[in-house]
Amino acid sequence: MENILEMLYNLPHGRIHRQDSAFVRTARIKNEYLELLTASMTDEQKELLEAYFDADSEIESMKNFDRFRFGFHFGAQLMAGLIEGKGDVL
Repeated sequence: MENILEMLYNLPHGRIHRQDSAFVRTARIKNEYLELLTASMTDEQKELLEAYFDADSEIESMKNFDRFRFGFHFGAQLMAGLIEGKGDVL
């Protein structure tokens, strides 16, 4: 069994999906639906949708920062435990 440091090191850092992956196929389908949707919208509706996407992006950025902050805090606590000689942390 790998220890926690190895587990954290081995986490994927930036996923790069192959062109034939389920992720890429789903992203393409999502984009196709968005194109179909926007093709049938008025300019005012498109502006509202754009404002929605902007707000959604901002919320996602906030969530990503919260994840980073948790990971940073977790890492700092882990290192403090190791420095203090608490080998059982791992």
